[in-house]
Amino acid sequence: MLKGAIIGFGQVAEKAHACAWKEYANDFSIVAVAEQSQARLKCAAASFPDAGLYPDFLSLLQSESALDFVDIATPPASHPALILQALQQNCHVLCEKPLATNPKDLETILSLSQAKNRAVFTVHNWKKAPHFLKASEILKEKLLGEVRHVELHTLRNQPATSTPSGPAWRKDISLSGGGILVDHGWHLFSLLQELLPQHPLSITARLNIDEGGTEEEASCFLIYPNATAHLFLTWRSHERSNWGILHGTQGTLEIRDDRLSLQRKGHPIEVFPLEEKLSASSAHPAWFSLLLEDFKAEVQNPRLRGKNLREAEICSMLLSHAYQSHRLGGKTVSLPFSVLPASLLREKASF
Repeated sequence: MLKGAIIGFGQVAEKAHACAWKEYANDFSIVAVAEQSQARLKCAAASFPDAGLYPDFLSLLQSESALDFVDIATPPASHPALILQALQQNCHVLCEKPLATNPKDLETILSLSQAKNRAVFTVHNWKKAPHFLKASEILKEKLLGEVRHVELHTLRNQPATSTPSGPAWRKDISLSGGGILVDHGWHLFSLLQELLPQHPLSITARLNIDEGGTEEEASCFLIYPNATAHLFLTWRSHERSNWGILHGTQGTLEIRDDRLSLQRKGHPIEVFPLEEKLSASSAHPAWFSLLLEDFKAEVQNPRLRGKNLREAEICSMLLSHAYQSHRLGGKTVSLPFSVLPASLLREKASF
């Protein structure tokens, strides 16, 4: 039984993480929660009656000396510092996206995780959505042939709030670290790695930024060795929905909120209905629960570590270069193979 603590108890922690940890009660036990809001601490107490409650992570660490892991669910700008604190205490780390928006922070995290021999695992839960699990199955069966183009669209009419009454930290760049590219773009960058398993060569981005400095709309175009991809994300839509399309040499797969449609030459259209809409909520507890199996595997087996961290590295690279492209007026920016030093990459290969 591994003992852990949740850091930050907003909506995603309450609606997704707490449910999943209870499902894995034979493997994990939440023994402490740190949250600065007293109202949210009361919610944490309702979810974990036996857990110690603390106003911040430092207070928690001073009292809880036998932690095996931490689950970080705070606003993005705080992630790197909290991850490093946890690693210094020899804890494995599960962290909400984004792991780190700055490649230098990512390098420091990777180096310390290797030195401490601890797993650092980002919540890439959208890969566990039934829609993308089915899409991955179709791709593995080569039903589309070679994928040549992917489009993914995320439409929202406002940012999500962290609690029912706020605060809307997603619009506060000092807490969020960015706008919709950080909030939803990281998810799409993660999904692209499943749908187009090639390293991207370049990215072009245009953003619409509000007076507070956060982007409310983003359009990104990526070029791969044998394919292209387009991402569109907005907080200014008239509706809340997600959709995507994959064009291959032998077929097309359309991903809608509640179904997938597969078209292939010489075959009738196949429709795969799905019970849960992609845009149904912001929590998705079932997806998070499936992800915990992967986290458990990395904690238990050091040889499995690195894949998720590499995904996070690519997400961070795409995010930082998308911002760079926008600052350059939408200029196409070439992408490095890795933002990490070669020495760390060699270490990671045997990590």
